[in-house]
Amino acid sequence: MRNVFVLSVLTLALSGCKSLVEKGNNLFEAGMYSQSAEYYEQALTEDPHDIEAQKGLMQARNKILDKGLIDVRMLRLGGNPTGAAIKLEALLRNQIEWQIEPFGPIANTQNEEIDYATHWLKTRAEQLGQSRFPDQFRFFEHRYAFLISNAQLHNQFSTYKAALQNKAHAKCTRLSTNANDERFFLRQFTEKYCMAWDLPQNFEPLSHDPSRYSRITLTPRFKVNLHSTSRQANSLHTSSTQLKQIFRESLWYSPVGKQTFELNFDASLEHIRDAKLVNRQTHFTLVEEKQSKVDPSNTLDVEVKKAYSYPVTEFTEQFSIDAKYVGTVAQQQIEFRVDDSLTHYTQSHQADFPQLNIKPIKATFLDVDTKLDKQLDILQQNFKTQLERIWTDTHCNGLIGAQYGEYILRCGKIAPDNEFVNSWFKKQFGLNYLEMAALYAL
Repeated sequence: MRNVFVLSVLTLALSGCKSLVEKGNNLFEAGMYSQSAEYYEQALTEDPHDIEAQKGLMQARNKILDKGLIDVRMLRLGGNPTGAAIKLEALLRNQIEWQIEPFGPIANTQNEEIDYATHWLKTRAEQLGQSRFPDQFRFFEHRYAFLISNAQLHNQFSTYKAALQNKAHAKCTRLSTNANDERFFLRQFTEKYCMAWDLPQNFEPLSHDPSRYSRITLTPRFKVNLHSTSRQANSLHTSSTQLKQIFRESLWYSPVGKQTFELNFDASLEHIRDAKLVNRQTHFTLVEEKQSKVDPSNTLDVEVKKAYSYPVTEFTEQFSIDAKYVGTVAQQQIEFRVDDSLTHYTQSHQADFPQLNIKPIKATFLDVDTKLDKQLDILQQNFKTQLERIWTDTHCNGLIGAQYGEYILRCGKIAPDNEFVNSWFKKQFGLNYLEMAALYAL
């Protein structure tokens, strides 16, 4: 019997792989090569030795490369060498990861596009080497690192480094002049920027930032009424810990912060379950043979009324949660409240009388864990959202142009697509915020 069971499981697994391969084949025939590759990969996850899936995946990936190279050529011929280079870079990375060596027409097309890309890289490097923004060249090397390495252009590009270093030195000096003690984000950015250009700065130790917080004091006030088998006793304390963690992970928290954030967390949680034992009766009629009173030698069919009694346990569950936090950040009050309540009835018994359609019943209780977690998750998400909103209101609105980039950097942390943020970075460095963030881990 055990062998039959194992064989059945194996058969199901193989049929599942077969189905995935068939889906991959259908998508491949429809020219949807990326989607077909996903199904082949799933099939190989279930059975790494599936020859048909291995073959299908190899064919799909070759088609992806072939189609991708056609896209590269069309971008180049369409006057978009930047897009062509980005696409070609991604294809070459995939080729290495997939361990595919192109051959025939695919290899010829790839070599041609690499030659065009190499020529474009040299031309673009010469242009950026003369730019007044040294970070444009650095980002250029970052974006096309694989193509540059593949074409062995590092030595040639190093000839631009001296001029770029001089321009970066001037930028670093200007940043350092403006990075005073009150401009904490600008100072941190300046340290990263200058260090990346091998120009470390000797700043004095940081003082305290009066706009941020280094400590959090949470005052919990809980009223809890739970039945003896409830498992929610620690849920509110866990939520308190999570609220603290959300604040520590927010932009408002910093080891150099000067203030203490105070948060009140009030909650009333009730989950009670009452049980009552009752007797149920179901009446029914049976036909029984009884001796005739008129003629004792005969029997008669007589209907007899009877009752079937059985004990039933009736449960009444009551659940309620009412939770609220209140605090003040940057002189703005934050608060939010969640509440939910429900009364639930269920029952159980062990009676078994098929003729009366009476079967044992198991009580179905409330999934209180899920209901409670849902409300507390809503509370925590709103806490995070409010902290982010006030940071945005404080640093991305009226004061964004103040403090020579300090508020720009603070705003960029939470709104990297902000128009003023990107305008400032473009003006100062020739790149947008996200491009600079990729270089200097902003």
